[in-house]
Amino acid sequence: MAKYSTEFKMKVVKEYLGSNISYKSLSEKYKLSHQEIVKRRVNAYKSLGYEGLKVKRKNTQYTLEFKLKVVNLYLTGEMSYQSLANELKINNPSIIARWVIDFREKGIEGLKSKKRGRPSKMSKSPNKSKYTKIETSANITNLENESLTQAQLKEKIKKLEEKNYWLQLENDAIKKKIELSQMTDTEIRQLLKQLKS
Repeated sequence: MAKYSTEFKMKVVKEYLGSNISYKSLSEKYKLSHQEIVKRRVNAYKSLGYEGLKVKRKNTQYTLEFKLKVVNLYLTGEMSYQSLANELKINNPSIIARWVIDFREKGIEGLKSKKRGRPSKMSKSPNKSKYTKIETSANITNLENESLTQAQLKEKIKKLEEKNYWLQLENDAIKKKIELSQMTDTEIRQLLKQLKS
């Protein structure tokens, strides 16, 4: 995909806004691969101004929570990719489409940041230095000093089990919501009939 300067993008946007020329005609005039490129740039300019057209030198990192929020907004049918991008000041709506696809294919795991680059070929040495062994024994001593009583441990396990129960319920609800969003009206009606019987 070709990279265009901010000035070139601005020229195309101004030409679109200042005349009655269509996205398709502009994409043909400037030999762009698709009219969606022009449309995306015009939307970025309308929502973010000149900043929306700037070439980014570094990738923006989004948190897992942010990605989940965006995917949820899209899947609940409240907003389109473009309107979400405009609202959240993301100048490329296709990134939202990528998150939705990743979420549908892999769930939350699909939205987690991936390590970039080649994995290291260096072997992990099983021999630890004497300093690491000393640090480990010091950590064990600290853990023994801070050990929990049986009652405290049972209470902590109970809280974790309860939290796990609610997270599982939430996960099941999200899965069902996604499943329903992918069903046709006829399939939904059939499902409702089965539930009534």
